Parts: sequence; structure tokens; C-alpha cells
Amino acid sequence: MAGNDGDQGRPAKGYAMRALLGITNSVAVVLGAGCCSLLGMLPLAAVLIFLRDPQYFPTYLVAAVLSAPGLAALFAIYRDHPGLSSSSARARRQALDSMTERGHALPDWIAKPYVDSGTVYGFFCAYWRAYKVLALKSWATWLPLGLIAFALIYDLQIALQLSWGQLLFLPILVCLLLLLQAGLVSLVLLVEYPRARIRKVLINGLLLSVRRWYMLVLSLAVLAGYAWGLMRSPILVALLATGLIWYLVWAAVRWQADPFFRQMARESKDPDIQAMYGLPEAGAKGSSFTALQDYRQ
Repeated sequence: MAGNDGDQGRPAKGYAMRALLGITNSVAVVLGAGCCSLLGMLPLAAVLIFLRDPQYFPTYLVAAVLSAPGLAALFAIYRDHPGLSSSSARARRQALDSMTERGHALPDWIAKPYVDSGTVYGFFCAYWRAYKVLALKSWATWLPLGLIAFALIYDLQIALQLSWGQLLFLPILVCLLLLLQAGLVSLVLLVEYPRARIRKVLINGLLLSVRRWYMLVLSLAVLAGYAWGLMRSPILVALLATGLIWYLVWAAVRWQADPFFRQMARESKDPDIQAMYGLPEAGAKGSSFTALQDYRQ
């Protein structure tokens, strides 16, 4: 009886050990990738830490545009890293394994995994490979957003000098917040479809930001807390919280983009791709999104 009890206890201990290792790997990946992103997003991090005067807002915008590839590379790590054990990454790996067994290949309009499936906790090389792949498109995506943000903030400064200018404060603020969220969603789309047209990425990023607007509140709350922490304790917050904060933002933004991923999978009419994105066998087919060919350059 004692032997049987010991045998029954071994599987439970094995599950507990695997769970502990999984949590440890996830924490290591999030912390390590966050530290890598501090280098990839060094212009923005430096401005947030050392320049705290709102009147220099053009500097903030330039730093944000220059840091776009660093954030896109971080989103790429979160998309594919096996150590994070996300459901979307598992579904992607299973679908890719199934396609490989049957001699099929992933279409070239969908990004191949940025992280090798055999990786457990490594991230450094994968991060900079993703940075190199996504750099030019990321800059091109965020540059027009930065110009629009500059125009809106400049107009707001002029409007506040007028007697009726305060009436424009709230509408312009809402536009700026939607612009920020559209930029984040656009990077998620770009990571998934690196060959897409920039104009279509921006349009669909804005549509998705409006469609699931309540996730904007979560993203902004997390980013506001992060910015406040950087100003209070820059080194500690930058090293320990960067990866976690951006992972929370990525999860929220990825969920906003999920309807688009499903629509693209549905239009592909490929069962493997539909399985990759968790598309149900039957579902609504109406969509306000752009046609598939816009993402197949």
C-alpha cells in the first residue's frame, strides 16, 4: 500500500515541477526580453527618464518613432516564444507541426516564427533578428502617426490660448489616445503580416482600436503607471517592470487584433491557417476589414 501511495505521488510531484519550471521560464523570458527592449527602445526610455518637460513634446514623438522597431521586436518575442506557453503560440506550433508533417508550408504573407520552437528561455538573438526584420516597416508605420500627433498637440496648444479653446481639449485628447492605441495595434498587425501595406495596417489598426475600445483603457492605465514608475525609480522599474508591463499591453492589443486575424484566416480558406488562429468551423462572415490581397505583397 505504501508503495502504491508513493507511485501515486510521483505524477503529482512531476506536474508540480513542470509547472514551477514553466513559471520560471516565463518569468525569465519576460524579464530578459524586457531588458533587451530597453536597448531597442533606448531613445524613448532616455527621454522618459531624463527629459520631463512637456514643452519638449516633439522630442518625445521623435523618440517614440525611433523606438518602434524595439517594441515590434518585443511583440514578436511574445508572439512566438515557447517559454511563455501562451495558447495562441501553442496553437500556432501545433498547426505548423501538422503542416510540416503533410509537406505543406506557411504562406509567405504570414510571418514565420521569430523564435525557434526548440527554445526554452533564450531570447537575445531572436529579439535582434526580429528587430532587423521589422525595423524599416516599423519606422514607416509610426512616422505618420508621429506627424499626426505633433499636429494635434500643436493645435491643442494654440486652442488653449483662445477663450473657447478648452472646448477642443477633450476631442483632441480622445484623438491622441486613439492614435496611441492604433499605433500599438498596427505593430501587432505588422509583426503578424510583415509584407502588408503600411496604409492598410494603419487603417485596420484604427478600426480595431475603436471596435474594442475598452481595452484602450487598460493599456493606457498600465502605460501611465509605467511612465510614473520610471520617473520615480527609473532603474528599478526599467529593469524589473518593463517586460511585464509590455506583456500586459501586448496581450490586450493582441486581443483587439484577434477579430482581424480570424477574418484573414477565414478568407484564406486554408484549414491549417484557420486552425492556427482558432477559427471555429462556422461563424459570421461579415467584416468591415480590408481584403486579404492588401496583406499579400
